[in-house]
Formats: sequence, structure tokens, C-alpha cells
Amino acid sequence: MDSSKNNATGRHIMITGGSQGLGLAMTRAFIERGARVTAIARGVEGLDRAREAGATIIAGDATDAELMTRAVSAGQPDVLILNAGARLASKPIDEQTWEEYSAIWNTDVKAGLAGTQAALYVPMRPGSRVLLMSSGAAMVLSVPYIEPASLWLSGGYVGAKRMVWYMAHQANAVSRKRGLGVEFQVLVPAQLMPGTPLGHAVAAAYARYEGTTAEEHVLRRYGSILDPEHFGKMVAELVGDARYESGVAYGFRADAGIMPLDVPVQPLSKSS
Repeated sequence: MDSSKNNATGRHIMITGGSQGLGLAMTRAFIERGARVTAIARGVEGLDRAREAGATIIAGDATDAELMTRAVSAGQPDVLILNAGARLASKPIDEQTWEEYSAIWNTDVKAGLAGTQAALYVPMRPGSRVLLMSSGAAMVLSVPYIEPASLWLSGGYVGAKRMVWYMAHQANAVSRKRGLGVEFQVLVPAQLMPGTPLGHAVAAAYARYEGTTAEEHVLRRYGSILDPEHFGKMVAELVGDARYESGVAYGFRADAGIMPLDVPVQPLSKSS
């Protein structure tokens, strides 16, 4: 690849949930490529890590619509990455309370809505992009090789992450109707990452039932391990490469790189 296509110098990248896990990995990857990064998160300790990496920090809750509108209006990012999310309870459905089951909806989906609406309200500049963090779990029931029952400890996570994916399509429709020129895309890590707090907790929960380790569970299910640093670099590559400027959803695997997921389907003819 032409390295000039992957130059983030001077771009302003704003990342919610930028204090740990994938958010921190993306923060570091973009800074290494010369971008200005603003990290938004609640955790003070994690924000210190983001600041040490060279990011400007904002302490706050990404589900707060007013905070997100202020941050986007003041910062005018070239790329807004909506990555903030909660951890799973990782228990069978008969053991979860409603609060546990709906936690992802009240964080990931709510934060995705707050950030998406901020990008449309302000609005962000023409040519800017909003990247929403989904999950490979969102492909259940739409990709035959993902067995729904295999994610039996995931609670409301599958539906929430599918909703985040669909949110990008809804936002693109509004952007186009209003002529904003803002592109909404979805990031889909297609395998659990035991190197993140969330990924390790989920893998460990399944591993306990299998009598194995979190890393062995991931290898058995996915065949490879994607580490956060590698993922961060791939997202920076996606942002810096013109080939990925269009298309709504992109998947990421350690053994397959960046994979276009939303492929246009020809409608059935009336005679079908």
C-alpha cells in the first residue's frame, strides 16, 4: 500500500471510550500516524493513559447528549469514533436481571445515538466521518456459520450491537436527505479479543463452562487472536485509505484484515 494514503497528520480524531481497550488502542494508533486525538471517557485513570499517549482528554459520559453536542461543536472532528460501551454480565438468560440484560442498550446504543445525533445536529463538516463500534455478534441470524446458541451468555448484546449497525444506515439516510456530506460507517471486530477487559471477561465466562482458558476459547472458536494494537492500526488504515471511504460496514479479523461487510443486494424481480 502507498503509505501516503495512510497519513493521518493534521486530522482531528475524536474517540469516545478512549481510555481503555479498543478506544485506547485506536487513540495510540492515530497519534502514531500524526493525528490530533481527543479521547472522551468517564474513567480518570484511563484518561491519564490517553493523555500520556498525547491525546487531549474530556472527562464525561458519552451517553450525555448535551456533552456530545458540545464536544463535537467545539472540536469539529474530521472523524468521530463512537466506541463507548459497557461490559456484559456474561450469564445465562435465566440468571440475568433486566438491568444486566439491558446494560448494553443503555450504554452502547444510547451513546451511539447521542454521538450520531450530535454529528447531525451540529452538523459535522462535509467529508467528515462517524464510525460506530458494533461487533461480530451482530451478524448472528444473518450469517449461517454463526450459531445463535453459541452466544448464549450474551444477554442483550447481540441485538444492541445490531441496532448500532442499523443506526449507521439511518444516519446516512438523514445525512443524504439534508445534503450534509457526513458519512456514517460501522466497525465490526469479528472475533473476541482477550486483550481487552470486555473481550477477556466474555471469553473467560465461556471458557469456565468449557474447562479451558479465555485464550484457548478464542482460538477454538475463531482460529486466531486479534490484539487491540493490531485492531487500532487497522482502523487507522481504514480511515487513511480512500478505498474505505464508501461502504457502511467493515469487519476486522487477525487472519483476514479489513473485510467489507455491507454488500449491495439486487432486489428480487416482480416475477420472482
